[in-house]
Amino acid sequence: MGGGLAMAPKATAPKAMAAALATVLAAALVAPAGAQLVQTRLTGSAISVSGEWVVGAQVRVIGSANRPAVTGEDGTFELFVLGDTVPRIVLRRIGFRPETVVVHLPQPAAPALVVRLTRAIQMVRPVVVNAVSGETKTMVGAIRERQRTGGNGHFVYRDDFMKSNPSRFSDILRRVPGVSMARTQRNFTEVRLRNNRCAPLFWLDGQALLGIPFDPDLLPPGTVEAIEVYSSPSLVPPQFQGPPYAQGCGAIVIWTRRGERPMPRPTIDADSIVRLLDAQRVFVVSEVDTPAKVVSLQEPDYPDSLRAAGVSGSAVIEFIIDADGKLNKESIGVVSATHIGFADAVRLAVLEATFLPAIKEQRPVAQVYQLPVTFTAPRP
Repeated sequence: MGGGLAMAPKATAPKAMAAALATVLAAALVAPAGAQLVQTRLTGSAISVSGEWVVGAQVRVIGSANRPAVTGEDGTFELFVLGDTVPRIVLRRIGFRPETVVVHLPQPAAPALVVRLTRAIQMVRPVVVNAVSGETKTMVGAIRERQRTGGNGHFVYRDDFMKSNPSRFSDILRRVPGVSMARTQRNFTEVRLRNNRCAPLFWLDGQALLGIPFDPDLLPPGTVEAIEVYSSPSLVPPQFQGPPYAQGCGAIVIWTRRGERPMPRPTIDADSIVRLLDAQRVFVVSEVDTPAKVVSLQEPDYPDSLRAAGVSGSAVIEFIIDADGKLNKESIGVVSATHIGFADAVRLAVLEATFLPAIKEQRPVAQVYQLPVTFTAPRP
């Protein structure tokens, strides 16, 4: 991890249990004799004034020792409050002003509690992604054109294979004529075309997977848009032939959904970043003399499903740019988004970006960077 940032371990489960037990005992000491403590559920959601769900916000009951809740990818949170009280809760998130609200318990069935958060920092100019209309300009359009103009392979599209609800990628390949598969003792799926003794050359989003065996069942079916299967070397188009040593047993070309490749959740989350800020190991833009800068950033892909549905939206992601100017890949998280698909598309694009570090007191330092992106769907 660039810059060598490492997090101190969080509180262990025994400590958390002890804190919860202390809270219960304290409440019991002040409760009237014979009174029964009631635990009341408190739920709500956090949303920015621009309409995005706020992710990773801390939600704490003021005056309570309970562990705070954290808003999820849909901006929602859940807390449990001891006793019949009218609690005040405070929501905090890097980049937003803290917001305190009073909640009356038990909560009514409607309306739901929605806390609106106002941004506290000047955002950089948003990246704008405009979806192109017309299938010929899309990845699927290019595949269909290749099929129409003499493609000698077998073409499989998402609209067709998802009707059978496949649980594994191999469930899709089994329906392709000439494809055989076997599961090895090491729990690895081997694929052969027309009983060839060697494996076909796999391609993923235009990149040949060379040098290591590829298990297609590692790829969730829901992330796949289309597959091209060429069962012999003579049928493989020139752009998918690869080096001479890999041309003997055909090719399988896999295309994932644009902007919809699943992204792992960050190990350095919003709570961890707060602790790094408190320890002055990382800084926000207002604390540095020269802010960190994005040198290059490939435009994020418009998520195929959202483009097809004509959905526009936006997302703000955050990450740490280390003192050496390198992206801390373990810190790429979501601040807010109208749809998590937009956020994941941006997170994927940021992996290839380059940066300049922030400067504080004439030396480079690590900085938290928040990047806004707007997605505009094509007009009907």
